[in-house]
Amino acid sequence: MNYGVFLPRLILLAGLALSSGLRAQPTVPAVDALTDSSGNRVTDTSGTPLTDSSKVLATQADVLGAIGQIVNVDNYYSRALQFTTAQTNRPLTMSATIQTRYTYIQDQPPPNFNTFSMPLASLTFQGLLYKDFQESKNLQYSLGFNSVNGAAPTPADAYILYNVLSTADIANPSLTIAVGQQKKPFGVEPQSTDAQQPSINSSLYLTASTPFNLSDLSARDIGIVVRADGLASVDYGYNFRQPVISGAAAIFNGAGANTLDNNESKEYTFRIQLAPPVDYYNILRGLAVGASYDRNDRFLAISGGTTVPATTITVKGTGKDSTKTYAITTAAAKTAAPDTLQATRQRFGADLSYIRTPINFTAEFVYATQDSAYWSASTRSFGSYQRRSVASSAALFLNEGEQYLLQTRNESRLDDWWPFTWQPFIRFDEINPDIDQPTPWQVAITPGVNIFFARTTKFQFDYSWRKSEGQPAKNAQYLAQFQYGF
Repeated sequence: MNYGVFLPRLILLAGLALSSGLRAQPTVPAVDALTDSSGNRVTDTSGTPLTDSSKVLATQADVLGAIGQIVNVDNYYSRALQFTTAQTNRPLTMSATIQTRYTYIQDQPPPNFNTFSMPLASLTFQGLLYKDFQESKNLQYSLGFNSVNGAAPTPADAYILYNVLSTADIANPSLTIAVGQQKKPFGVEPQSTDAQQPSINSSLYLTASTPFNLSDLSARDIGIVVRADGLASVDYGYNFRQPVISGAAAIFNGAGANTLDNNESKEYTFRIQLAPPVDYYNILRGLAVGASYDRNDRFLAISGGTTVPATTITVKGTGKDSTKTYAITTAAAKTAAPDTLQATRQRFGADLSYIRTPINFTAEFVYATQDSAYWSASTRSFGSYQRRSVASSAALFLNEGEQYLLQTRNESRLDDWWPFTWQPFIRFDEINPDIDQPTPWQVAITPGVNIFFARTTKFQFDYSWRKSEGQPAKNAQYLAQFQYGF
């Protein structure tokens, strides 16, 4: 409702009504004296009788003066809203996250690595493109920008989402379709929030260098994601909803964020998750088991052939230089042209999570395969083989406070009060990048603590001990980070 237009009209109508009333009753009635319950007149401390002026009508000048003051106030607030409030065509919610980090790594040159950085600064806009007041089949949008390590901002989340089924009652089954750039529905940590990912860095399988590039499981890509769930357990008092079964199916370009397709077809991702049908206070609330699958077929350029070594030849000059000789060296070169291989890449995931303050636990296992090729010098042809990788991660963390309790989060507060929460944790990671090759198996142990000062502000400290098979344990990392936003 536009109060800046509606309010002056209402005031004008009220003024006309009052002024017409004044013309109809020009005579001001007599002032009544105030009396107590015994009928005696009431006086002030000086003995002057008090009178009841509630029945005295205002004059026309009084009414017009009051209208003028109301109009002045309305103009003041209309101008304040116009010049100090952002205006959009559709409902809008803005949020941001900023990270400031200090990193110290032992035995990294020179002679130890230590630096300050800003690994992430993000800004997100979310809202409604269409509001369905009858069945709440709303059309939503999200647009986000990320700046990583001070680089130029690039689009992160950029999609529209339609609720196919009614969301008027949280007990209803859910079906949504999201189109655009977004995260893949794979596993727990690749699409986790702060409630499920306590450490500063991601698990080893999402950060270590592997021939399968498992880190892209937590990256965004352009495509379509359909999510559905049903048989939801509901506690209306806490606005709690836990579906017994939920799933997702997605089609992506498979080339990463803001990048066109480089597959023979597309990348396909599927996920299913099961949870027990319990209410908010049940001990099994927050327990879930899931399985994920991802596949795409990429074109890989494989260079091959035999190498011709560099050689030197001697040539004679001509004409007046016919008595001279010159040495010419030819560069080494490949005799065979590069070949192109259609490489099928598959990732299988299984996960178990228990997110229920104060005790929280997550565990994931990933098995990956990728077709590859090698050049055989003896047969002068390409041979195919399959690379395989396995990785796992498990985290245990506690919430000493009320940061994630719905009965606390839903409370109304007049000030900026928020529960002070400690979140100690420990995480174990391991990965074998190629189980068929003598590549080093890697392990990492990461204890740490998070301190929440407010709902969107926390201080994090992590210590990470890492070791590669057959190599000395020389990688000890210390990370301290402030994460804040609005």
